[in-house]
Amino acid sequence: MDDNENKTKPKARRLRKGRVLLLILAVVAIFCTGTVAGMALYDQFFVRQAVNGQKDEDEASKIANETLDRRINVLLLGKDDGDSEDMNNPDVPKRTDSMMVVSFDPDKKQVSILGLPRDTRVTIPGRRGHDKINAAYAYGGTKKAIQTVSNLLQIPIHHYMVVDWQGFIKIVDILGGVDLFVENDMDYEDPYADLKIHLKKGYQHLDGQKSGEYVRFRHDEMGDIGRVERQQKFMKALASQFFTVSNVVKLPLIIKTALDYMDTDMDIMTMIRAGNCLRIFGDNSIKSVMLYGDFRTIDGLSYWVTTPAQVEKTLNELGIPHKPVKRI
Repeated sequence: MDDNENKTKPKARRLRKGRVLLLILAVVAIFCTGTVAGMALYDQFFVRQAVNGQKDEDEASKIANETLDRRINVLLLGKDDGDSEDMNNPDVPKRTDSMMVVSFDPDKKQVSILGLPRDTRVTIPGRRGHDKINAAYAYGGTKKAIQTVSNLLQIPIHHYMVVDWQGFIKIVDILGGVDLFVENDMDYEDPYADLKIHLKKGYQHLDGQKSGEYVRFRHDEMGDIGRVERQQKFMKALASQFFTVSNVVKLPLIIKTALDYMDTDMDIMTMIRAGNCLRIFGDNSIKSVMLYGDFRTIDGLSYWVTTPAQVEKTLNELGIPHKPVKRI
């Protein structure tokens, strides 16, 4: 190995760690709609780490205040570790337990978060009839998920982030768990998906496993809609603990864990600028809406059914530009 190779490898490693750290911070900040403490730590620690050894101090400071120069829409996917089309083959892509579109608008200084219930009834490109939107990833990975969401909303999807639930559980454990009020008793088991949920109503401390149970539970009268609301509530609680000085020392372990369980196609500079949008625009710039629709049982299956008018209402409320929405 020559000297040039020796000089290049450490930089590549720092770059990848920077990407993953921003992914973690971005996902948490997005879900929790941002916190002052979190954005301050982001500025102090992440940007400096991301450009360390590659940019001088003046350029690092400049980058720390750059935002995106155009709107981008990012699809966030939370993978279901037990729910696949072939339970005997662990390599087969899993369905997604959670799906969100995050739209960054630097012109209006706004970040819009659109929650997509996993039971949303859609047409998946290449398949006949209708499916639930969470099956798109199982049938064709991120490409198929992006196509399906883009067709449903009539918007471009520029980037994606995929988070594995096991990574989520491990990171929560690293952070020491979360204190949260559980609204109701939650009891459900699915041996085929290796899923066991047993939580009691009341204020309590949730470790990684219990946190995973809380955010994945959907077997009550509100179904997937209640789960989307619980996921948002949980991430707000997690943020208050994540963004603390005491947790900064845990970043190397969090990064190592993230490398094994997270994936994105965003380059480091795009992620830095997207993160800056959350920090610089402030809490009041963030809007969050779940896709409008209604529960409906069709051919014995429960769906979240939305209409073109409801899709357009959702997008207009969030200020996300779109083409005329087609009939689903």
